[in-house]
Amino acid sequence: MRYFEEKRPTVKIYLHQYGKKELESYTIYARVLYKRTKLELSLRMKVALCDWDFDNNLFIPNKQYSIHCNQKIGEFHLAISTAFDDLKRGSVQPTLKMIREVITGTKVKSNEMSFLEYYDQTVEQKKQQTTVYRQSTIDQYVRARNHLFDFLIRKGWKNIQLGELSKNFISEFENYLLSHQIESLGRPMMRSSAVTNLKRIKAIVNEAVKSELIEKNPFEGYKVQHDKTQNISYLTLEQLKKLEELDVSEYPALSRTRELFQFICQCGLRYGDFQNLRCHDLEYSTDGLLWLRMEQQKTRGALHFPLSSIAKKIIIKYQGGKKGEQYVFPRISNQTLNKHLRTMKIMAGIKNQISCHVGRHTFAVQSLDAGISIEVVQRLLGHKSISSTMIYAQISHRKLSESILLLG
Repeated sequence: MRYFEEKRPTVKIYLHQYGKKELESYTIYARVLYKRTKLELSLRMKVALCDWDFDNNLFIPNKQYSIHCNQKIGEFHLAISTAFDDLKRGSVQPTLKMIREVITGTKVKSNEMSFLEYYDQTVEQKKQQTTVYRQSTIDQYVRARNHLFDFLIRKGWKNIQLGELSKNFISEFENYLLSHQIESLGRPMMRSSAVTNLKRIKAIVNEAVKSELIEKNPFEGYKVQHDKTQNISYLTLEQLKKLEELDVSEYPALSRTRELFQFICQCGLRYGDFQNLRCHDLEYSTDGLLWLRMEQQKTRGALHFPLSSIAKKIIIKYQGGKKGEQYVFPRISNQTLNKHLRTMKIMAGIKNQISCHVGRHTFAVQSLDAGISIEVVQRLLGHKSISSTMIYAQISHRKLSESILLLG
């Protein structure tokens, strides 16, 4: 395996204004380069051209003063390297601005640091750890940050300092997610989604506490409420038929979205897995069944099952002549698909919430209603624990109870 050396700041010593002006002596400057950014600092020393070694960018060591100045230049190199290492050990992605603050003694107090700035630095560091954090996880951090920024704007703030974080602030943010219309959703956030966003914020705060940037963790003793009894939205067979019979022939985007949603309802894939489905993930068995074999994006667990005839028909249409690494379906954002689904929901007179993930719920509930065992549904959904699948069993049992009661 080939390993690449970690990028570190590089320092070049030079004479300021040399080549532009003829002076008796020139001020010595340092140019620090790191990740395509540049920092220039005066070392507050001057030198005559006759005393400067241009090959090594040092004083010619023929005087005690020159030797002393060379020691100062060496100390500057060491200061840059030490500041960089200290910031890295503090779980912070170093920047030249931060390094400058450290070596010049103008570093802001930790609790006065902007939380959004620290958030961005920490997420940037996580992006580099590709073996630890999947892109879907990074996307969750970015979305949580965007919701937090929108919340701050609503409060009339541009930012918040680390030292200003409190339980009350977190409680207000949670209430905002659950009670205010989120622009990308067109409605307040579901409890499960709010919990995911709060978990990402909490993870960043925990990093700040670990780095001793916050004295007291504002999440300490704060319980993120998990709504175990929340209603899971899914479509009934009657509602699926309404969607199927809807005339969208004049709207190609809606027609395509309906077919993609039907595919999800037929196999229960999450949006991420559905979008990442490639031609080599599909294989025919000797009996003519089309099998799906892929690794889940969220859990990295394996999926391997045959597709229904309806799902197979949709696959054949969209796969066409594609093969190998090519994606089966067109690349469309989750937000766009959900927007189209909400449009068709209104057109069809469906009251239930509808989204790509509702298609997954629909597949689970309809599979159990059709008599498929919960163990098989667990495998089809790719759940690690059967307790995750039991939620759908409870819905199926409730529907059965309601049907019996209707009989009198």
